[in-house]
Formats: sequence, C-alpha cells, structure tokens
Amino acid sequence: MTINISDETNSLLKDNGFRIEEIQEIIESAESSGNKLKDADGEVFIARGDSDNLTTYAVYSPLANGAFELKSAYAHKMKVAGLTGGSFGEVEYDDESGWTCHKCNEEAVDRNVDMFYLDVSRPGPGIVCPKCGDIYITQGVTKTLKTAESILEEKRA
Repeated sequence: MTINISDETNSLLKDNGFRIEEIQEIIESAESSGNKLKDADGEVFIARGDSDNLTTYAVYSPLANGAFELKSAYAHKMKVAGLTGGSFGEVEYDDESGWTCHKCNEEAVDRNVDMFYLDVSRPGPGIVCPKCGDIYITQGVTKTLKTAESILEEKRA
C-alpha cells in the first residue's frame, strides 16, 4: 500500500510520535473491513485503531492510482465506554455529523459518549453510527481530551 504524506503531515506524525507503519495498518484494516467514516462527498475517510492505552485515528483520501493521501493523524488515551445514557431511544433528536458509516451506509450522528481515563469518567462529544454503534472522536475534540488527560496525570502524580 502506498501512502502519500505531505511534509506538513509528516512533521505532525513525527511531533506526535506516530509511526508510518502504524498509520498504514489502520488504513489497511479500514479498507479491508469497511470500518471507517466517510464525509458527505465520499472523498475523505476517518479510520480508527485501538490499542491498550491509545486510540489512533487516520484521516485520509483515496487517490486515482490506488494509493492514499494521509491528511492527518491524531490520538487520545481516554477509553470510549459507549453512549451516554446507554441507548439511542432516550434522545428525541440527533444532530447530523456530516459523516456516514461506510460499513452500514448509515448517517452517523453527533452524540455524547462516556469516556474514562485514570478512573475518571466523563461525557464528551462523539460521532456514532446508530446502526452498528461504532464511535469516533474528532480531531478537534482530541485537543480538549489531551488537556484533560494531562490534568488527570498531574493530579495522579
């Protein structure tokens, strides 16, 4: 698999300690399983890779030659436990997220999800497929999560 990476994105990867091989595995898994979000135009995808202590996301686009362009990568340490309140039936309406679950072809929605880290639980915004329940966190939200993670780590020390 060929992944084109701009100098700016390559700097982002290095600054955040991402390995190209790790990002490639996330994209390969998403492409083979269909577990990814696609934007309204079907040109940009978000894929997720979970490990014991980190959830990593790759934002990418397919290119005409079968390669992919990595647009961004981001991660958070908080674990996503599920929907706040536990089910879709308890909310009268959902906000459209602008993303579609590629696997289910279902419009994903903005919903609060429960997240936890270092024995602290809190709700936060996520993008959720109402059919399969896959949950993704956006890059903007992960900036807030990193701050919260740092505060929790400081208090624990």
